[in-house]
Amino acid sequence: MTLKKTLFVFFFTTSFISNADLRFYGKINASLENEDSSIYSETEFKNNASRLGFKGSYDFSSSIKLSFQIEEEIDPTDGKADGDKVFKERNTFIAIEGDFGKFLTGTHDTAFKLGQLKVDLFNDTRADIKYILRGENRMNSFIGYTSPEIIDGLNISINSISQSIGNGKSFALNYANDKIKAALAIEQNLKGYDGQRFSIMLPLAGIDLGLLHQSSKKLSTGKSYSGHVVSLKRKVSNKGSVYVQNAASDMKIVSGSQNSIGYTYKINKTTKAFAHYSILNKADSADDITFASIGFEYKF
Repeated sequence: MTLKKTLFVFFFTTSFISNADLRFYGKINASLENEDSSIYSETEFKNNASRLGFKGSYDFSSSIKLSFQIEEEIDPTDGKADGDKVFKERNTFIAIEGDFGKFLTGTHDTAFKLGQLKVDLFNDTRADIKYILRGENRMNSFIGYTSPEIIDGLNISINSISQSIGNGKSFALNYANDKIKAALAIEQNLKGYDGQRFSIMLPLAGIDLGLLHQSSKKLSTGKSYSGHVVSLKRKVSNKGSVYVQNAASDMKIVSGSQNSIGYTYKINKTTKAFAHYSILNKADSADDITFASIGFEYKF
């Protein structure tokens, strides 16, 4: 942990330990995965964004609250989450919130990234949509604001991010009620791209349907790309669910598409087991890659 983070932890734990609501949490998610292509095949244990975190909050009054979070990715398979480093920074921030909304600063997922809602049913695995679509960014030097509800279920999120290539911006209009979630998100000059994304999740005849459409433009060339994600999830028992997903775009892979199917079995409130199968298709079918995995997730 860096000196900056150590001081950050020290300040909050010593200042608010007697009055703050503090919690240590984490998640272990690992799988045995086979990766197979026309030129190689290998099987090994994979880490799926396992993490440790520490969060807390302090009520200044009945209407104003200070909160913070420190979260780091860990890799239980080989102990190295980021190259030779043991930890890899995830969402780590300070926030103040009240009737006016929520302001935060630090490292955080952009409003554009969060605008995918949970359409991506294979998040943090090898079938994650980040391998197909641009914009799945977690940024540092981040300042964010989320409004209170403008009308029932509707709010806005605004981000400003400092970069070496100039300030980037990310915006999202979010709506949710008991059944439907939807988001319209825009990013400007983030990692060299502009983008627009619309996502919606809704129940349909016993199936949870997720739809996402995105367009992105590379600022250095002016070239535009589009892409989509379609996901379906259905409970097949009290503890089991089946889900399928298609993601396609030229943003990262020419004629790229990923078709995936999975099954999850909830063992208890904290533990689940899963099996996934995914095919990553490219312009040349000889370059296609398949992924098959079986694993578990434990939250604490």
